[in-house]
Amino acid sequence: MEYIASGAQADIYKDGFKAIKLFKYNINKEEIEYEINLQKMAYDKGLPVPKIFGIIEIENKFGIEMEYLEGKTIGNIIMHDISKFEEYLLKSIEIQNGIHKIETKNIVLMKDRLKYFILKAKLINENDRERIINELENKVFDNKLCHGDFHFMNLIQTLDGIKIIDWICACSGSPEADIYRTYLLYLLSNKELAGIYLDTYCKIMQLDKNNILSWASIIAGARLGEYIKDENEKNILLKIIAN
Repeated sequence: MEYIASGAQADIYKDGFKAIKLFKYNINKEEIEYEINLQKMAYDKGLPVPKIFGIIEIENKFGIEMEYLEGKTIGNIIMHDISKFEEYLLKSIEIQNGIHKIETKNIVLMKDRLKYFILKAKLINENDRERIINELENKVFDNKLCHGDFHFMNLIQTLDGIKIIDWICACSGSPEADIYRTYLLYLLSNKELAGIYLDTYCKIMQLDKNNILSWASIIAGARLGEYIKDENEKNILLKIIAN
């Protein structure tokens, strides 16, 4: 196997025409099967995702065997050639909007997922937590497919077009919340990029920006219970919740 890259949860290897996502920590088979089923669901819906072959076990670690994608992430392409930013931003918005047009059944509900992580977030004080949960309960949810972790690094440019990877956070819910989630992920690393993404999305798809921003405390609160990269990210999330 040839080492390709490393993420927060797994290392990626190439083995012939296959890619192997090998998890770094002990993870039960049910969790892997859940991720596989999500990606298979996206594949069956006709979305451009890698084909899944199954589960593999290597040195007491579980992994996922899937189609190897020859290409580069859009994030890496833009980092090396900023002139391609607008082109790929528009393409990414078109792809994300296409995902949101798909109705879903039998996958995790966005509301349940958000509530779980908000309740799990230890950094949220009880008054803010109660307020955020009330906001969540008052939201009306759709049953549209939402990627849950949509950003440039999860889009790979191949000879056959752009492919979408990492479906573990996919759920059934509201596109506006999923758009805010992407906006937040960009905001945590590049405020200017985040603003351009949101303004462009709203302009092209004729969406009310305030409707998307109304998800701020809910999505930021859930992020606090999910993953915090560093002190700066923690402060940004707490500031969003405080406002």
